[in-house]
Formats: sequence, structure tokens, C-alpha cells
Amino acid sequence: AEIKHGRVAMAAFLGYCAQCTDLVKGEHSIAPYKGFVADVSPQEQWDNIPLWGKLQIFTLIGMLESYGEGAGMDESEYVHYTKGGLPGFYPSIKGKGAVTPLPLDLFDPFGILKTQSPEEKERGRRVEINNGRGAMLGILAILSVSKGLVVPPLDLLPIPKYDGDVMVPFSNDFSFFGHTFNRVIDWGSR
Repeated sequence: AEIKHGRVAMAAFLGYCAQCTDLVKGEHSIAPYKGFVADVSPQEQWDNIPLWGKLQIFTLIGMLESYGEGAGMDESEYVHYTKGGLPGFYPSIKGKGAVTPLPLDLFDPFGILKTQSPEEKERGRRVEINNGRGAMLGILAILSVSKGLVVPPLDLLPIPKYDGDVMVPFSNDFSFFGHTFNRVIDWGSR
């Protein structure tokens, strides 16, 4: 689980950094999604994506997660890490697909790892775990600074502030009787 969480944190950290650039958050000649607002923080970009877009993102993540856990494969293709398989291994998706076969693998798209020795692969797994740990600390530190908390080395960086709640990713999407989800929770606790 640590390898998977580390990979997610590395993607989140790099995604946050990319979303802070003018190329992504700036003005576009064609809006990337309905309701696009330029020059907002990455969290506000997420808040502005319509619910259907968020559900599509989570559906893709769920499909990749299901495939990565060996859904629909026999033991000759993939052995789960809890049954003696290699931790962090992601099965090949090259050539698979319902409509169009996928041209590249997700984990090793250019076949670089096939030329590595077992010692190099083991070292790479240790490096990946350490990088994942660093990314977990990094994304939590950036989110903390964006909420106004003091994180000494990052306080000097121009990290955009966010007044929403990153722990409630769908807070703007659902409403009951004209109230947002947060208001319903507050309303019920009275």
C-alpha cells in the first residue's frame, strides 16, 4: 500500500505544481471545461470542474485500480502481491482495450525496465518508496500552506491560498433542498 500511496502522492505533487503554472491556470483560447475560471488555485480548479467531469476522472481511476489489482486475469498473467507477487507491479495493458488496443504500457511505456538487472530494479523500488514518502510529505505541506498554516521553508514561496476544504472534494457538487453538503452537515448538528 505504501508504494501505491507514494505513486498517488507523486502524481498529486507534480499535478499541483503543474496547475500553478500560467500554462495551465491562465487564459485559454478554448476553455478546457465548462465553467473554467482563469488564475485560480489548483483546489479552486477542482471545485470548478463540473460533477460529471469529476465522476469521469474517478471512473478512470477506478478502472485502472481494478486492472492493477488483477481483475479479469488468471494466475499465469499476474500474481497479487498478497499472494507472493511483486509489490508495486502493474500488469501490462499494451495491446489490450475493448475498442482500440492501447499502444503503450502504463507503468513502463518505453520498455526501459526490461534492460535493467534485478539489482537495478530492486534499487529502483527502494528509490521509488523514498520518493513517494517525500511526495506524501510535500503534498501535505503544500496543502497546509495553502490553508494558511505555518510550514517554515514553504512560507516564503508564492503558494496560492484556498479557503475551501480539501478533505471534502465534492462539497460544491451536491445539494439537498437548496443547501450545499457542508451546510446540511452544519444544519443537522444544531
